[in-house]
Amino acid sequence: MRSSRLSLLLSLPFLLGACRDSNIAVYQIPKETAAAAPAVAPPAAGMAGSGNMAGPSVAQASGPGLTWTAPAEWQNKGATGVRKATFVVGEGAELAVTAFPGDVGGELANVNRWRGQLQVAPISEAELASAVSRLDVGGLQVGVVDILGGSKEKPARMLGAMVPSGGATWFFKLIGPDAAVAKARPAFMAFLQTLKSDAAAPSLAAAHANLTPAASPAAPAAPAADMANTEVIKAEGAGLKWTAPANWESRPATAMRKATYAVTGANGAVGDLSVTAFPGDVGGELANLNRWRSQLQLAPLAEADVAGVVTRLSPHGLAVTYVDFSGGAADRPVRMLGAIVPFGNATWFFKLTGPVDLVAKEKPAFTAFLQSLSAP
Repeated sequence: MRSSRLSLLLSLPFLLGACRDSNIAVYQIPKETAAAAPAVAPPAAGMAGSGNMAGPSVAQASGPGLTWTAPAEWQNKGATGVRKATFVVGEGAELAVTAFPGDVGGELANVNRWRGQLQVAPISEAELASAVSRLDVGGLQVGVVDILGGSKEKPARMLGAMVPSGGATWFFKLIGPDAAVAKARPAFMAFLQTLKSDAAAPSLAAAHANLTPAASPAAPAAPAADMANTEVIKAEGAGLKWTAPANWESRPATAMRKATYAVTGANGAVGDLSVTAFPGDVGGELANLNRWRSQLQLAPLAEADVAGVVTRLSPHGLAVTYVDFSGGAADRPVRMLGAIVPFGNATWFFKLTGPVDLVAKEKPAFTAFLQSLSAP
């Protein structure tokens, strides 16, 4: 009997170990399917890298999609994992197309996620209006950002577009070395102008087919984009001169802008003053005013409405069309002061955008700034 009890005691640890192993097997959680995954949390982690979120627990968008026409020189790598499409663009740049259910945390969260990828500080809700360019492409609302970051030795740049459609959000992200992305920007903006909902496209395969440069409709569509952030053909020749208020912080000019100023309010709110110039009349005065109004979610003007919304200035013999628009979402109002100045076979655009209170406070300074404009 003693021998039997001893044998039982010696074998007990092994029996208990076997029981524990059995319990693990019984309660082991099965592998999750895509349908069971949360819609918001995974993209924040997965998109922080290259945009390839091929893990099995990522919820992907389903239902109606988007179609587009890509430039012939972009190398189409097709769809892989969670990506709807991938293109190699120029020297070392890549365009990734993804889509996820819902708003994926909201526009501000998505913009700040992208900024984090380029080692750029996040922005506040008040700064979002000046950081995002608004396009209306065939009824699609497209938010576009241009982010410069990376390291001093290896500057990187990202052009990103967010497109809500069919209960999902589509992301178009062009990222790579600063020079490569800057060179590809006109083509990227033209590419966005070709976006369509699936229902509007006769054939997905046909819409995604690359066109030859001669057949592409992209080039003439680009001027409808935000001229403060999109430069297809820059104006050449002598430019305008001005005197900026001392409290406006001058930022370096970029390939897209002749000048940029950060206008900071007492409460830390920041407005953005951009100066751009393009050959010709860029579609005419009414088209340019309505482009600005669409950025603020305002209804377009008719030709007969123009006289009632513009102020005509003539500093130093220049003809300046001056407007003051307020719009944006109900919970995020935005105000814009804009000026259109034809000069030297080109059109110059001066645009101050930001929170309503800040722009109201800076309006006298902006008006004086316009009065300082002069030819060389």
